[in-house]
Amino acid sequence: MKITVLVENTTRIDKYFLGEPALSLYIEVDGLSILFDCGYSNVFLANAQKLNINLNTLNYIIISHGHNDHTGGLRYLSPNKSTKLIAHSNIFDFKSDKDGEYGCPISRQELGNKYSTILTTKEYKINENLYFLGQTNNNPSEDIEDSALVYKTSKGLFIITGCSHAGILNIIKQAQEITGIKNIYGIIGGLHLINKPISELEQIAQNLKDVNVIYPCHCCDLTSKIELSKICNIKEVCTGDQINI
Repeated sequence: MKITVLVENTTRIDKYFLGEPALSLYIEVDGLSILFDCGYSNVFLANAQKLNINLNTLNYIIISHGHNDHTGGLRYLSPNKSTKLIAHSNIFDFKSDKDGEYGCPISRQELGNKYSTILTTKEYKINENLYFLGQTNNNPSEDIEDSALVYKTSKGLFIITGCSHAGILNIIKQAQEITGIKNIYGIIGGLHLINKPISELEQIAQNLKDVNVIYPCHCCDLTSKIELSKICNIKEVCTGDQINI
């Protein structure tokens, strides 16, 4: 499996990719091309072009949850009915705060006109090794649609998550139950650890210490990365990075 970071909050010096406070990953696995989330704007398209990645022939688009920093780019993708879009059926729920709306900017009907949609609360088996987890059990957040991907490698499970509003430990448990595999080889994505108390970060780190490699990005602040790094093997993630699993 090869993961290319099309959008992340940060960029690397002298690489000249565009960053934004969002997430988008391009995944090549088992002969499939998959777009996991699509950022806030059309930045992911500009970066994909620079990387010579063709997003017009995607097999799948996977949406982790309905926030606009993960769904905003849907407005800029060209329609392709041969592409299957997989997401929780609640990604269209209205969301707002004091700063305004932050939900998915494209309607269910618009999405259905552009792609072959699979909207489900249940896990969805993409192939023998790759699963969309569906609705996460014991999700403490109001974002009930928050989900993730899990890939079975020869060394254990590799989890790909957008923001982990459902809690990364709950996501891990769900992946283990669906696949029947306990060992977690790696994790990439937002872990929703911004402004968490140190005591909570320490507990999460203890639960993740046996994971071979963690790529925390998007909604992880410096404090959370420092706390994780004390006992976990974490790697920096920037826009344009390519990771081979």
